[in-house]
Amino acid sequence: MTLRRPSIFGGSWINGSNAGSRYANLDYWPENSNDNISARGGSDDPISARRRSRPRRSSSTGAAKSAASGWSAQPSGFGEHIARSGTAGSSGDLAVETRDRQSSTDIMGKKHRNLIGAITADANMREAFRLTSLGKRLTPGFLEFKEFSIINLQDLAAAMLDGSYQPGTPHEFRIFDPKERLISALPFRDRVAQHALCAVISPIFEATLLPRAFACRPGKGTHAAALSVQADMRRLTRGGDALYALKTDFSRYFASIEHNTLWRLIEAKISCRGTLRLLETMLPRTGIGLPIGNLISQIFANIYAGVVDRHLQQDLGERHWYRYMDDIVVLGGSMGHLRRVRSSIEDLSRDRLGLRFSKWSIQPIGRGVNFVGYRIWPDHKLLRRDSVVRARRKIAAYRAAGEHERLERFIAAWTGHANWADSRNLMKSLGICCTMESGHQLCRGHP
Repeated sequence: MTLRRPSIFGGSWINGSNAGSRYANLDYWPENSNDNISARGGSDDPISARRRSRPRRSSSTGAAKSAASGWSAQPSGFGEHIARSGTAGSSGDLAVETRDRQSSTDIMGKKHRNLIGAITADANMREAFRLTSLGKRLTPGFLEFKEFSIINLQDLAAAMLDGSYQPGTPHEFRIFDPKERLISALPFRDRVAQHALCAVISPIFEATLLPRAFACRPGKGTHAAALSVQADMRRLTRGGDALYALKTDFSRYFASIEHNTLWRLIEAKISCRGTLRLLETMLPRTGIGLPIGNLISQIFANIYAGVVDRHLQQDLGERHWYRYMDDIVVLGGSMGHLRRVRSSIEDLSRDRLGLRFSKWSIQPIGRGVNFVGYRIWPDHKLLRRDSVVRARRKIAAYRAAGEHERLERFIAAWTGHANWADSRNLMKSLGICCTMESGHQLCRGHP
């Protein structure tokens, strides 16, 4: 009499002595699973996974039988080899895994459908209202929307869902610090709509960006970019080798983004008609330029420059590059190599993206790398000269006018940026003292 064992982790009741967790059969494919439980996921690549599995006697007949048996799962692409995608380095043998597997602007992997329901869901709309309200609770737009916030959110979600939503007229103004820019501020209702949209589509496009893009991303930012550049500079010069830095900057980046090229990138990831219809109300399919100040402008400007990221890492094989929106830094061992890199990304940007450089430079790192508001050397960081000049002028103006509250607010914000550099002597020259208990404050002897 055969002893029955419980089928806890595989096998089956009819397997006799082979049933139970100690005798689980984990290498069955769907066409040969019988009554056993297969541990192979339906999204696995059958060809590469079979090679890692136990050998089969006949490869050609086995593949034919697999096709004839109705195998319907598509290869997932996880772990498969794509040419140049894992060899992100021209100056070493270390393989760097890349997050984006295609260099084309039109092929970016999986498309996402049925997103409009998640965008207009009640919980998402309420969270979008909360995020939009931060820092705006005394503005007329917030107070007007909040008076009947539940009804307003329902009406806004319904308009976004049925395609009747139309944005209002933005308030435009110019700022001149550090240079002249036209800012477009949307009405409160439209900012709620953009927060609701971006909460769903932002993670989709975030997954297409490479790790060395630092602008407008969770866990990234200017400080992370500066630390990453400095860490690589220290490591690459540890043996006394020469190191140079290519620094590029696109001319009028937001104003030069072509909508038709950007829409190809959007439709490569999103196929939901309702979401695309909503996006068209915020971003026309034709035209040029993105308004500065809109939430969707940050996301789309980031993925637009992601084409250059993939060209640097996957096509050129560069390992030590860093991008913050339209500013790019590439480290290399020779000036000739960096000149070829500059020429390549300049041609790509001009021909495929309609962008051109406003300025570029190739210098030894002994002169410092000017990036994300800092001048970076392997062993220290300083603030940029223009940042220090602007800070001196504002502090002097606030002190002369006796505006002590505005002066305190400016110092609190500016020193948060300066703390990440070697700025103790600079703080003293500006009349700002640092104490462990109270942080930065005005020194005695200064008004």
